[in-house]
Amino acid sequence: MRIGLIGLGGIASNYRASLRRLELPLTAVCDIDPARLQVVAKEEGATAYTDHRELLMRERLDAVFIAIPPAAQQEQVIDAARAGAAVFVTKPVSLSLDLTRRTIAAIEAAGVINQAGYMARYADVTQKVRELIAGQTLTMGFGRFLARMGPGHPWWSKRAISGGQIIEQSTHVFDLLRHLMGEVTEAHAYGHTGSADDIADFEDSTIVNLRFASGAIGSVISTCCTSVPDGFALELTGRDLYLRLALDMQLSGLIAGQQIEYTGEESGYFRQVEQFIAAVQHHDQGLVRSSYADAAQSLALTIAADRSLRSGRPERVESVTG
Repeated sequence: MRIGLIGLGGIASNYRASLRRLELPLTAVCDIDPARLQVVAKEEGATAYTDHRELLMRERLDAVFIAIPPAAQQEQVIDAARAGAAVFVTKPVSLSLDLTRRTIAAIEAAGVINQAGYMARYADVTQKVRELIAGQTLTMGFGRFLARMGPGHPWWSKRAISGGQIIEQSTHVFDLLRHLMGEVTEAHAYGHTGSADDIADFEDSTIVNLRFASGAIGSVISTCCTSVPDGFALELTGRDLYLRLALDMQLSGLIAGQQIEYTGEESGYFRQVEQFIAAVQHHDQGLVRSSYADAAQSLALTIAADRSLRSGRPERVESVTG
């Protein structure tokens, strides 16, 4: 299989490690940083490019991983799909719903396998939760992303590049709530500023209340200035039902009086890549748990939440496919 990688910073190292574990070498790599590009190209034994269009034109690739900041997402996915390559895109897939709609159309026209990097969907605890809630009515879901952004990160802390914490980091929580509870129709957010102006140029703390199409309710809290144990966690409730899952692969709770305790072995980081490769090999989009269009809907939810921070009122969540 001939595989390309566009964008070599941050999460790209995780994708590279997963591909090495699968014994799949990279054919070509692309980055706008010449120094980093040459180092990675040498390590991977791959051809180096500074322009993704040239990479796609010269290489006949089966799959392309695109791991670039949200604001840098322009035509890369569209170009890869038109070149006939399966596409794996890191989250969030863009900062523009108009771009995501054009990208969805290009993917559908090309008929290529597509996936977004929402690794939590592939975790053992997530699959276990889906089994446990089958046939159950969920009434509420709430989650958190509490993290201390480290100094010196080139773009996480800049709204113009990342979109802010809700859109770039807490998106994992919003996406997992959608995955387990269905679509959200409305978001109402409140934010606090002034405690971490030296860390980020956006809100240091936010809370977003959610209304689901099912009638269920929920909320997501986030902060970029305080790190706590189990900072990425989710809780679900229903009639005689309570479940708590954390990114450390722990699941606990109570269903109809029965105690639930479960420890997963796979966090989802490796399995998301493994699953994508299997989908490409078998040309089976059904193996993907996080398609580009699905990820675009999570983007629409976080954009609505971010818009509510500005307006101070509940905001409707747009449909990216309707």
